[in-house]
Amino acid sequence: MGTRTLGLLAVGAVTLAGCTGGGEDPETTSASIATPTSASSSTPSTPSSSGGSTTSSGEATTSSSTDDAARWASPPEAARANTRQGAQEFAKWYTQVTGAAQHLMDGDLIREQSTSGCVKCEDMAALADGRKGVQHPSINPYQQVTRVKVLKWGSQPTFQVDFAVPRHSLLNDAGQKEATVRAEKAAFAMRLERAGDRWAASEFTLAYRDGEA
Repeated sequence: MGTRTLGLLAVGAVTLAGCTGGGEDPETTSASIATPTSASSSTPSTPSSSGGSTTSSGEATTSSSTDDAARWASPPEAARANTRQGAQEFAKWYTQVTGAAQHLMDGDLIREQSTSGCVKCEDMAALADGRKGVQHPSINPYQQVTRVKVLKWGSQPTFQVDFAVPRHSLLNDAGQKEATVRAEKAAFAMRLERAGDRWAASEFTLAYRDGEA
C-alpha cells in the first residue's frame, strides 16, 4: 500500500476532471498525509455537514442539507476546551466541517474555523465554493472519522485524523448524478492554534491511501 499526497488545488482538479465525461457513470477519486510544513498565526474568522444513508450497493445516498448548517454552526463544547482532549475533538470536528463545506458548496464553513493565514485552508474553502455550477458530493465525504492521533503536543499541537470516504455520487446543480467517487481511506495532518476561547486550524495536508478502500 502507498500514499499519494497532492496539493489541495490539484485534488480539486483530479476530482472535477473525473466528473466531466458523459456516457456511463465515471468513477473518480479525490486525493491525502504529510506533516504540516508551516503554521501561521492569526485569528479565525463559526460553520456545517451531513451523514446520509447507504444503499445495498454500498453507495452513500444524498442527505438533507437543511440540518447541516445548524449542526455545524459552531464547534461542540467538547471541541472548545483548552486541553489535549479538546484539541483532539476539534481536529475531528474540523475534518468533518471540510467535508460539509464541499457537500454544501460553502467555503465559509472552513474559513470561519481557520486562521486567516492558513493557505491550504483557503485552498480547500475555494475548492468548496468552486463546486457551484460544476459538481458536488451527494454527502459529507469526510464524516466517518476513524481515529485522531496526536503527532505533537505543545502551543501548536499537530494531529493525524484518519477517516473513511464512502462510495458516493457527485451531483450537478440540478441534483442529478453525474459521477461516482470510489470508497477510500484518507487522513489529514493538521496543526491547530488557540484563538481566544477556541481552537482554529492553521495548517493541514490531505492524503489518500492507495489500495485501502
